[in-house]
Amino acid sequence: MALTPSHPFASRLSFFTGKGGVGKSTVVAALAVEAQRRGMRPLVVELGHRASMQAVFDVPHIGHAPVEVVEGVHATNVELDRALDDYVRRNVPVRALGDRIARSESLHRFFAAAPAVGEVLTLLRLEQLLEHEWSPILVDLDATGHALMFLGLPSVFDGLVPDGPVRRLLDGFSSLLRDGERSQLHLVTLPSPLPVQETLELHATLEAEHPIRLGTLFVNRVHPPPLDAAHLAQLPSVVATEAAAEDLALLRAACERDVETTRQLARLDAIPMRQVRLPLDPPRRDRATLGRLGRLAALEDAP
Repeated sequence: MALTPSHPFASRLSFFTGKGGVGKSTVVAALAVEAQRRGMRPLVVELGHRASMQAVFDVPHIGHAPVEVVEGVHATNVELDRALDDYVRRNVPVRALGDRIARSESLHRFFAAAPAVGEVLTLLRLEQLLEHEWSPILVDLDATGHALMFLGLPSVFDGLVPDGPVRRLLDGFSSLLRDGERSQLHLVTLPSPLPVQETLELHATLEAEHPIRLGTLFVNRVHPPPLDAAHLAQLPSVVATEAAAEDLALLRAACERDVETTRQLARLDAIPMRQVRLPLDPPRRDRATLGRLGRLAALEDAP
């Protein structure tokens, strides 16, 4: 079956963002497992100060070099020091001088404190990874504010960076973002008021200010209604015995949550993106569980 243009496997490079705590890393990991099942060679990329994927895949360490986290699925963490070393060695023509600069502790401390250096080095690392045969490359970005800054790097530096390696890197990234066949951005949220409001605002900003193709909107923790319509209509008239009063109170609370979920889903329907609704976060994140979630996340016939 041909993939829709907004499908997370339709582009080689997929970015994911959303409000903190919405289950973004779990969605990324699940999609990577599904990609491997389909015979692809997926790579998960996360930023250096995070270690979410270690917990998701239950592995002791994920470093700069891609490591296999489950069979056929690799992950890498963009480490600032290693990315800086790579940049210096690539762009200083005299190898001995490049090695000396790369070993400078004061230089590393300076770049660690300088604004946007980490983001530029992340671009460099992505450029390197795209030279290999990874596909898809699934980038687990930070929460929405940082993701907007990262995606806006080319325009932020426009006119500030002269011709040279950094300018070429930024121009290449700008071209990549504009090419919907090579890259796209997916959003992850929950059917709760604050995440939904942030997602609506994020989408409006992206539409107005950023050229990247928008892919799939993943809505986590969407569970089925606790009652069908017929039983829901009878609920107000039910008189519980003393023994069943607590159970009835829990059922009524679940119905109220479902009403709120439906209200928030209706707000999200205003976003013109392919939408996939996923169940509650799994209590376990082993390969089989991630695989089941990944198959749901990768449905081609999602609206």
